[in-house]
Amino acid sequence: MKNQTMEKSNYQKIPKMDFKQISFLLFAMVVMSFTTSCDKDESVNLPVTITGEVSDITGQDAVVSGSVTSNGGSKILAMGICFTTEDVDPTVADNFAAVGEFTPDGILKEDWNYSATLKGLAIKTAYKARAYASNEAGTAYGETISFTSKAGKTYHPLTVDMIETYTQEGSEGPKESLVDDDLNTYWHSAWSADVAPLPHHIQIIFAETKTIGGFEFATRDQYARGNNPAQFDVQTSSDGTNYTTVWTSGRLDNVLLNPEWNNVSLDKNYASKYFRIRILDTKTPGQGSTCMGELKVFDDGMLPY
Repeated sequence: MKNQTMEKSNYQKIPKMDFKQISFLLFAMVVMSFTTSCDKDESVNLPVTITGEVSDITGQDAVVSGSVTSNGGSKILAMGICFTTEDVDPTVADNFAAVGEFTPDGILKEDWNYSATLKGLAIKTAYKARAYASNEAGTAYGETISFTSKAGKTYHPLTVDMIETYTQEGSEGPKESLVDDDLNTYWHSAWSADVAPLPHHIQIIFAETKTIGGFEFATRDQYARGNNPAQFDVQTSSDGTNYTTVWTSGRLDNVLLNPEWNNVSLDKNYASKYFRIRILDTKTPGQGSTCMGELKVFDDGMLPY
């Protein structure tokens, strides 16, 4: 019993390691395995690396370029971009995105100019990044650059009392189904009586001004129905009565079927209290009715305002 107690106590003392710590440990082991297995050559210097530019910034990713201009007289063992949210120069002990294919001769010169994608970024967050390169002598760094990730999408909650539909089938598909988070229910415009020609709209009234840069929708079900939506426009209003078209889509010939979601991005974020998403045409052109499974609207931090 005494031995069992001691083993449990020792086990509890083992520190837990997160993914970043494990990644750094693997990085260190790779570099150390080469630096300790080779006789030190006093002519070997640290490599020289340059940090390039940051591009393609989103709410979760960014692409940073870099290059190695000298291997320091020894094979390149590792290289890439390291980054951090701290107000310090980042190192590989923080976060890093490794690049290059390792060979018996190290990472070949043809891979020394590269772009690395930094993934899993937090939205609206300031980052510092710089290139790194390692050889037998150790790890060298380029200059530090700064960037801020974008906001990504912010979804606006929709409730049934905020929406109206034109038109509404009386026997099926109530408007509540558009916002019930259930892909097995659906909204259907009028088809048996009081049928009106397209366009049909879903009107959203917010309690205060919101900005919308796009919407997502799911079809009624998994079938390629002729009255599935295939073209939209968006209208806004200052008074809830008179509407102006601010954006029109092209024809969507490859609408994804339920349970997949379709993402429709506008050309910018539009601000209003009153919105109409209008269905201009259907999969089979000229249908007298249309339907939809779910609808979500969002502010898109990637778009201008």
